[in-house]
Amino acid sequence: QLSAINPVEFLSVNDIRTAIRNATGTRQTLFVPEVSFELLAKQQIARLEEPALRCCHQVYDEMIRIVSQSQPKEMKRFTNLRDRVVDVASNLLTQALEPTKKMVTDLIQIELAYINTSHPDFIGGSRAVAQLMERRQDKQVKPEETPKVFPASFFVFVFDA
Repeated sequence: QLSAINPVEFLSVNDIRTAIRNATGTRQTLFVPEVSFELLAKQQIARLEEPALRCCHQVYDEMIRIVSQSQPKEMKRFTNLRDRVVDVASNLLTQALEPTKKMVTDLIQIELAYINTSHPDFIGGSRAVAQLMERRQDKQVKPEETPKVFPASFFVFVFDA
């Protein structure tokens, strides 16, 4: 489920434009300001909390199901012992659920507190431009190989003159 989350699902072009304008004021910028990037990134990170908590509950439910179904054949003779083992294991899992949910919430809060733009995997403004220029150079065709294609407006201009 987490991999199915689109990181820009609830970000419209207007949201991005507004965040950039709010960060820069009246002057235009060449790159997205860090303040607006952090604001938008934090909104998207906060969206992960609810699915992560849901994941905790799903793991809890699965572990409870495993505990209730795992019964060695020796335990079938002692029903009271089996019931007690299942009860103790279920109580342990129940006690661990709240601290686990708190840890997940705290991890999300930690991620929200600091966006690490200096991480090697993060592509900032200068690296993004460098990669774009590199891709552009790779796609360029040599001048002698360029086909002679004229836009339709060229012919209108030539014949109207």
